[in-house]
Amino acid sequence: MAINIDKSTLLGFNNSQDVINLQTKYTLFKRVVNIVFSVTCDEGFDPQLMKQALNKLYERNDCLRMTFVKDGKETKQYFVDHRTVGQIPTVRFDTFGKMEAYINKFRRKPTNAYKGDILRVVFAVNPEGKQMILFKISHFAADTYGIGILVNDLFAVYNALRDGQELPAAPGTFAEIIRKDNEYRHAEAIKKDEEFFHDYFFNRHPEPPIYCGTHGNKSDLWLKEKNKGHFAKTYLFVRCDTLGYQFTIPASINEKVLKWCTDNAISPSSFYYYTCSIAQSLINDRARNLLNIELLNCRGTVADRKAAGTKAQSVAIYTIVDYAKSFTENIKPLFDEQNEIYRHTRMSYLDIEAMQHKAWNYSMLKSLNGVAYSFIPMAAPKGITLQVHSNGKGALFTYMALMHDLNTNEVYVNYDVQKLMVTPQQLIDFQNQYIRVIEAVLARPEEPLESVFPA
Repeated sequence: MAINIDKSTLLGFNNSQDVINLQTKYTLFKRVVNIVFSVTCDEGFDPQLMKQALNKLYERNDCLRMTFVKDGKETKQYFVDHRTVGQIPTVRFDTFGKMEAYINKFRRKPTNAYKGDILRVVFAVNPEGKQMILFKISHFAADTYGIGILVNDLFAVYNALRDGQELPAAPGTFAEIIRKDNEYRHAEAIKKDEEFFHDYFFNRHPEPPIYCGTHGNKSDLWLKEKNKGHFAKTYLFVRCDTLGYQFTIPASINEKVLKWCTDNAISPSSFYYYTCSIAQSLINDRARNLLNIELLNCRGTVADRKAAGTKAQSVAIYTIVDYAKSFTENIKPLFDEQNEIYRHTRMSYLDIEAMQHKAWNYSMLKSLNGVAYSFIPMAAPKGITLQVHSNGKGALFTYMALMHDLNTNEVYVNYDVQKLMVTPQQLIDFQNQYIRVIEAVLARPEEPLESVFPA
């Protein structure tokens, strides 16, 4: 049956969704972009009451009710008034091996966000007897920050229903954020973004960057293609199969990081990004000019921060590791430039990448060969453990999402790596190098890097 839609209510994609749409529709293996995550509940939950809370989650968060429609040749979106969670499977795992096998199957099962398949939910019991909820959500509808909003809202609603209390205030509306993002694309202000990035690529950083993977010079497949000059071929033909890993930076180290950042007026995100870049440089012949992708949480207003949905913007960050200078001397100009970039990220990444390609003949595929980085402060509800899993398919050789647990002050380093490019041991070696770099620059931030890390 045909559905009559007022076309004046249709909204285009925002910048984040533009990239997701490109990756979903046009990558070689039709990779569907989802985020797979789980919550483990220390005190358990009532399944029927949790299902009620999930239906309230749909009601209170319009990002879960987005629907896509063709408007001529363009795909657009609108938000329906009602959608429910449907049937929720329940599974029990006897071993962690069986649990991982199930999650692997769950994340690989095809979904189609274009047909309304936005969120899938499974109730589970892990081998320790703790109740879990597995989620697979379309990246069209949420980024990692948005997941934090959804999880906190879900358990706030569940607790209110359980205790017979009034529901808390609902999160903000994603539709309004999309509307404002669409309006900005046609505003005069975007010309300033274009001018900034032209200056950034052509004037400030004219020297082409050097590829620096987390495998260093140890990936046989990468070196084989690199020697042939096929920088993009590896991305196209490894089938993008990925594995997820999680490491923890203990609170004892992170508290020192936070103190150093406060004393030096540097953000923790920049600190962890730049120390990652140093670790990459060290295992790649001390490369000086790197190009990583940073996923910026582009929520510049209170309304942006109150709504779920997706606002992460990918931006290639030109990073210089000058071993003749100290860590402090290196990071401060980078931090200033990152802040400038942040103020201009309403320009589409696809347009930014096109400009980058003209400057260096350095394509998006080359960028994807490097590391994509994000840093997300997050406070899960009390008694809830949140874990992000690999979605099994990834465009990036290495994606690392650092989640700062505001309750414990630990930082969880979640990696999603292409398994044919980066071996488990190479990733362990890189993570160990990363920790060594963090501890070394905290101990000797004012000494030249060549002294801190002698050849």
